[in-house]
Amino acid sequence: MNIEKRKRLEAAGWVSGDAADFLGMSPEEARLLKIKLNLAREIESQRKKKGISQTVLAAQNDMKQPNFARLKKNPERVTMDVLFKILLSLGNSPKRIAALF
Repeated sequence: MNIEKRKRLEAAGWVSGDAADFLGMSPEEARLLKIKLNLAREIESQRKKKGISQTVLAAQNDMKQPNFARLKKNPERVTMDVLFKILLSLGNSPKRIAALF
């Protein structure tokens, strides 16, 4: 939103914010969600770059394909352990994973 429009809306009593404000998330919760989103995006990017299907990557990580597909849609519901496990199975080192934060 451009600055002029924001000023007009705030002058009229509107409050602007982001998704974390809307959801009432603490700064820590917002940061954790951002990390999970980044990890999930990286998984999808690497999976496509390597030409691995969701089914194959899910099987490599003892998951069913529909559960793996949900990872892309709802990363906030996936544990960090699962995200790390998948990234490791794609050949990432712990140092590389840490750099994604």
